[in-house]
Amino acid sequence: MSRRHVLLVSWWFPPLAGGGVHRPLQFTRHLVRRGFRVSVLTGVPPRTERQDAELLAQLPREVRVVRAPLIDPFRAWAWLKARGGVGATPAIAPAIAAVSANGAARPRWQDLVTEAIALPDRFLPWLPLAVARAALAWRGDEPELVFSTSPPHTMHLVGKALAGLFHCPHVVDFRDPWMGNPFRRYARERFRQIDAALERRVAAGATQVVLNTPALERQFRARYPGFDRARTICNGFDPDAFANLPPPTGGAFPGGVEIAHFGQLYGLRSGKFLLQALARVKKLDAALFARLRLTFIGSIDGEAGFRAQAVALGIESALSIPGALPHAQSLRRQRQADVLLLLGPENREPEVQVPGKLYEYFAAERPILTLSRAGGAIAEILDLAGVEYERAEPDDPEAIAAALVRVAARVGSLPGNDLAQASTSKFRYDRLGDQLIEVFEAAWSAAARAVPATLAASAAER
Repeated sequence: MSRRHVLLVSWWFPPLAGGGVHRPLQFTRHLVRRGFRVSVLTGVPPRTERQDAELLAQLPREVRVVRAPLIDPFRAWAWLKARGGVGATPAIAPAIAAVSANGAARPRWQDLVTEAIALPDRFLPWLPLAVARAALAWRGDEPELVFSTSPPHTMHLVGKALAGLFHCPHVVDFRDPWMGNPFRRYARERFRQIDAALERRVAAGATQVVLNTPALERQFRARYPGFDRARTICNGFDPDAFANLPPPTGGAFPGGVEIAHFGQLYGLRSGKFLLQALARVKKLDAALFARLRLTFIGSIDGEAGFRAQAVALGIESALSIPGALPHAQSLRRQRQADVLLLLGPENREPEVQVPGKLYEYFAAERPILTLSRAGGAIAEILDLAGVEYERAEPDDPEAIAAALVRVAARVGSLPGNDLAQASTSKFRYDRLGDQLIEVFEAAWSAAARAVPATLAASAAER
């Protein structure tokens, strides 16, 4: 049994809650089960972030977790901007534009400063603290491989530095794209160029690169032609988390049809076109509208505006927004929904990202409605899973309304997902974890081959 030592670098890690936590947590658990020694370098959980103690309880005792604090310059900068009469601008949001004398849009100087201290993201100040903490913590017990996962992409800069410090391979894991992310906008082209250069440096130094959708791997290979160290390992679900749950029954909205969304609404996943579609359903078929319930379990950025839009459209009676639930309760609640809803980004191009909830939806064994692009990563994963689903374009209220009518008409006859089928079970995290171990073995093999080549080159120089 292997006792090789792997260091995981991830900001999103228990007790933090949210979609980004589950992949690093489940990979950690699987590596321990397979006999690896796993250490984790992560942040000090901010009080403002949602936390879930049940997730932390899933972490094996033998995993050593070292936490480094983040000195966040954005808190001070937001205060300064507010003092100047300008609202704080999130680092990942589009820059607020001012209008110059000739009518051209230009970013305000405050937004340029915000952008300049957010490359690749607002976690950059964590880098020196994290590297120093790791250097002291694992002195004399150096890891044999560094595995960094993003976002935030600063994790890869930390991983690169530590791989150099510990003289070991660096495996990079992209849960979202770094460059080409539709949620990311730059105030200046120069900032985009700097960010692209950072990604190139990380990719060039990585022993192996892992991406979590085939579409994201294709995008990455198109950006780096000839790159031969990349492969896809999708997100997945933990079958143990569903083992003791009640069977999937639906019926959470007695006498009606509940379509439930789990996770966060933000940015290009705004849900505004879904609300417009629901208003169309009300206009066309009031009786059907009365039977529909849209439930949003999770956070909604700008929730007050979301609710106000529903009121303006006259559809607030069909909405339920109970907020976030602990992960175990969320899984139980998924099985009680009649239909599970997934929102892709309202972007012109087919998406390359897949919300992690989709894989849990497979294990929930309920029918799925997705608002995503034809030919995008979400439809591709659904097809790979071999499950039936309904789909509509994410920014087409008429098409979404038609999809709502279709799923409402078919509730009771819509097939759920069968976890016994091989196409769905391949998204179990234990099987995905075995794929990750194959990547690690390839990284160690490449590093072993590189040592004789280095020695030979040194001898030739002498």
